[in-house]
Amino acid sequence: MKLRLLVAAGVLALVSTAAMAGDPFDDARYYMGIKKNEDALKLIDSGRFDINMQTDEGYSLLHYAADNGNLEMVRALLQRGADPTLKSARGSTAYDMAMTSTIKVLLAKAPAQDTRATAGASSDDIGRAASAPSTRAVGGSNKGNGMCAAVRAERVNDGRSPALRPLLKARDAIWYNHPEELAALLDDCVDANAKNGGTTLLHVAAERDRLDAAKILLEHGASRSARDEDGNNPAAYAQSPEMRALLGPATTTAAKAKGAAGKGDRKECEQKFQADAALSSDSSGKARAYRRWQQCLKTGLYW
Repeated sequence: MKLRLLVAAGVLALVSTAAMAGDPFDDARYYMGIKKNEDALKLIDSGRFDINMQTDEGYSLLHYAADNGNLEMVRALLQRGADPTLKSARGSTAYDMAMTSTIKVLLAKAPAQDTRATAGASSDDIGRAASAPSTRAVGGSNKGNGMCAAVRAERVNDGRSPALRPLLKARDAIWYNHPEELAALLDDCVDANAKNGGTTLLHVAAERDRLDAAKILLEHGASRSARDEDGNNPAAYAQSPEMRALLGPATTTAAKAKGAAGKGDRKECEQKFQADAALSSDSSGKARAYRRWQQCLKTGLYW
């Protein structure tokens, strides 16, 4: 009886160990889903499975990364030779499953991979192929980078007209700190000096203290001297020494110098309050948003 129990325990231990080992492809897919990208890349770079391996349903890791909105992994997979033209059994490419416009643009610009040619190639060869100019767009346009078209075509009920969506999306990219998305929009169709609500994108970047966004805007020709409805240049809203150094001297109206919020600022203050309150999950957060709103009405600065 004792020997029988020992044997049984040994079998259970072996089964348990085997169950914990996991499949490297499935493990990489799991790590991508929970944004543990370093762990996913260790498995991918181990060479234990092909970068373009597909499940029985035809999904590759690139499909899963796009579907999860994992921009970092989409970029890493493409650099390692993932093929954006692979289709699932349902006929979907990674582009079709992409959750964000930024990922769609990245996939649209990516070159198709010849898996037969790269099967025995070195990692350097594959890397060179991945960085080569694309001769074929996947789901996008060969004119520009397709970012604006993707934004206009988004199926969202946000009350925005398709014509205004690219500019408003650029403002959102600054607000939520997505510099890559901002750069893609500016590269495609958005004017760096366009105004909405009387302010330019550089005004927004200065007020939100988005240094990376401000640098991108300046690289695309944004004007440091542009005035908003209250006569203030972007530097007047700079929130940090780094932003002030980047934008130069501030030019403000007398009203702003005295700390009063102008007409345009009041509208901006209310918009910021509404957005901030909507993102607050409890009463203390909403109260904090209200205090910021009142501060904004007095000083013209929300943050």
